[in-house]
Amino acid sequence: MENDNTQLVITDQAKSYLFETAKWAKFLAIMGFIGLGLMVLFGLLFFIASSSAMAMMATSSLGGALGGMIFIIYGILMIVLAAIYIYPVYCLYRFSTRSQLAVISDDSLTMTESLGWLKKYYKFVGIMTIIVLSIYALAILFFIIGGIASAF
Repeated sequence: MENDNTQLVITDQAKSYLFETAKWAKFLAIMGFIGLGLMVLFGLLFFIASSSAMAMMATSSLGGALGGMIFIIYGILMIVLAAIYIYPVYCLYRFSTRSQLAVISDDSLTMTESLGWLKKYYKFVGIMTIIVLSIYALAILFFIIGGIASAF
């Protein structure tokens, strides 16, 4: 096969890099799944704690209710964040497993599929970064407007 600069040739060194990258991606994905499990567990524990705090409401009117609401909000937040986080962790896991298989079996179609999963992962991370930066920009804008309004 002649390389006339129209085809991509994956060298053995590049395959080695891909295989090692896939191992680290799998490690990070597994840690991500463990983190997701802990987030759901803590979310459920916050709901359980909210019922205890609500039970305290009988003895102290405002403190128990407020504490219970805070625990409910934390519980919901943890479960929502886990739901959002599951997609990129799954994409990273699929990239790692498909990449390892592609390198071992020397299969271009499997490698293409694995890179598709990596693209999905980075697209999601990029969109989430834009969303978070937008929220930061809005918060800064509100603080500036609030500071100017309070000066008058």
